[in-house]
Order: sequence, then structure tokens, then C-alpha cells
Amino acid sequence: MGATPATPRCDDISGKESGEQAVTKRRPTKQNRRLSTSRQRRQQHLLDVKVRARRASARRLQKGFFVLALLLIVLSLIGAGLFGAQRLLNSLFFTNPDYAVHSVEVTTDGELAREVVMRTAQIDEGSNIFATNLAAVEDRLKALPQVEEVNVQRLLPDKLMVVIQERRPIAWIASADANKSGFNYDSAYLVDRRGIALKPKGSAPEYMTLPIIIGVDLSNVTVGQPIDKDPVKAALELIRDCPEVLPSRFQIATIDVSKEYSLVVTDKQRSVVTFGTDDLIGQLRRLAMLLSYCERASKDLQSANLMAERNIPVVFNEPAVPSAGPEPAAQPTASPQPQPTVRRALPVTRPGHKSDKPVSPAKNTHKKPKSTEMKPFNG
Repeated sequence: MGATPATPRCDDISGKESGEQAVTKRRPTKQNRRLSTSRQRRQQHLLDVKVRARRASARRLQKGFFVLALLLIVLSLIGAGLFGAQRLLNSLFFTNPDYAVHSVEVTTDGELAREVVMRTAQIDEGSNIFATNLAAVEDRLKALPQVEEVNVQRLLPDKLMVVIQERRPIAWIASADANKSGFNYDSAYLVDRRGIALKPKGSAPEYMTLPIIIGVDLSNVTVGQPIDKDPVKAALELIRDCPEVLPSRFQIATIDVSKEYSLVVTDKQRSVVTFGTDDLIGQLRRLAMLLSYCERASKDLQSANLMAERNIPVVFNEPAVPSAGPEPAAQPTASPQPQPTVRRALPVTRPGHKSDKPVSPAKNTHKKPKSTEMKPFNG
């Protein structure tokens, strides 16, 4: 017989039901559930960022308006202060009739006329002394060719002082065909120590003895402008330095600059000395030694070339020979063709010499003439 299935017991059924109920009770409940999706959360974040950006922009705009208003207030205060200061200065100085120019004193060391100075400076008597631009007045006066330095000062309350230092010419400049004997002063130019060309008005007597620089191309010379030529600059330097090294011993008459590498100088005693364009002080010192030797040896210098530092080529004039005769004070016999001399030596006999006593002609016919002592003539 087959086995009969066992009937479930009541206890087992009740146990299973209680187990199912227990399992059902243990299931966790869903808590803290988010109410939005990730897309909604992103939109919420963007909205928050936009709100914060708008607030920051409004805050910056408010701050900019505040700074601008503060700047406008400061500028308004400054403008008001400047306007008030200007009105105060005008009432005290610039429009005050006590400071009107009533006199202008012009002082110059040359021949510049006061009318020319006033016309060039454009100073109106009666204008305010503080409104006059002193720098502009000085610039206008310096534009005159003969003006070297200008100083304009205010003398309160109503006076202006103008002090002008005019250019002092130190030499003439002429073309190559000019010479000392036939020099035309009307077609030549004066030049100052800085090389500024000047045009004289008429023939001034004080300028006639100035040295003449010969051999300059006058076609490019402009009045009031410097002469930019190296030989002319060297000649002006020689004229400036010569009185310092050789005071009254070598007086320059002409300087030939036609040869650009040398300066051919003729002094007032018609002695010819050639200089190089470099180291003029050293050459002047060598010339001083040469002139000292000429004085000690009673020699007259005819020409010298100082371009050579050693073994300087020198030519001396022949000494004058006195004529034979009983008179000791007889003048030297003139040669048929005299040569130019720097310092001509004149015969001077010693006091108590035998030549002072009368001697018979018979005794002197076979005797040699007595030697005479020579001394330099510094006239």
C-alpha cells in the first residue's frame, strides 16, 4: 500500500504564516527620498549661480557709481580752487595796474641800438610785467647775429632790465685772391671766437687791425651761422691761443687756409711761419723757443716750418752791414733788393769805443773794420 501523505500540522502552518509576516515586517522603508531629478538639480544650481552673479554685478556697479561720484566731487573741488586762485592772482598781480611795465632798461657792450632791441624783443610798455615771457624775449634777441648772450630780469614793480653781450669779432674772413695791401673790407665778413659770421655796418676803425683769414669760400657763408670748415676753426684756435703763449712777440697779420692741411701765417713783421692744423699749442711753444734764440743771437726770422717736430726748417735774414766812415752813427747801407725781416738789427757801438775818436783815413785804409755789437729792435 502506498504511503499516505502527511497532513500538515496546525503548528507548522501557523509557524510559516508567522515567518512570512516577520519577513514582511523586516523590509526597510524608503526614507530621505529626493524630490527632484539630476536635471532639476543642475537647473537649480544654475539658477543659484545666476542670482549670485547678478548680485555681484549690481554690487560692482554700485561701487563704480560711488567712485565716479567721489571723483566728480574731488574734481569739482579742485576746479573751484583753481578758479578761485586764478581770480585771486589776476586781481593781485596779472591785472593789477601797479605791475604795468613803465620802463625798460637796455644795457649792451656794443653798438646795438635800443630801438632795434625793443622792436626785436616785442616788449610793449604798459603791459603787465608778469605776463611778459622772459624766455621768449631772450630767444628773440638771440636771433640777432651780433648778439651772443642775453639776460632779461624783472625789477618789481614796473621795470624790465635787458643786458646784452654782443659778439666780439677776432678776425676777418676773405676769399683766396684777397691780400693785405688791397683788402676790400666791404666784401669780407667778420667772425667771432665761436666761428659765427658777422657782417659789419660800415668800416669800423677798431676792426681794421684784426687778423685776416684768407682762402675761404664765401659763397657758403651765412650771417649769424657758424662756419663749419676745419681750416677756419684751426685758424681761429691759433688766433685765440697765440696771445697766451706768445704775448706781443708774434702778432698775426694774415692766415692762408687755402691748403687744408696747413696754416701759412704772416706776422706784422712780414715773417712767414707754417703751422699744422693739429697740436697748435705745441707748435706755438716751438715758435717761442725759436724767437728766443733769434733774440739771443740777434737774428731775424724770415720763415719757418713748424709742422716738423724735429729739425725745423728755418731761414734767417741776412744782417744789415754798416757803411765805413768816421761817423759811428751812420745808417747801414741799403741793399739793392731788401728782404722782409721780423726784427731788424741796428748797429750800436759801445760807449768809449775807439771808433768814436777821429782817425786819419790813411791809418784806416789797411785795417779791418771794428766789430760792432748788435741788439734787437723791438719797435
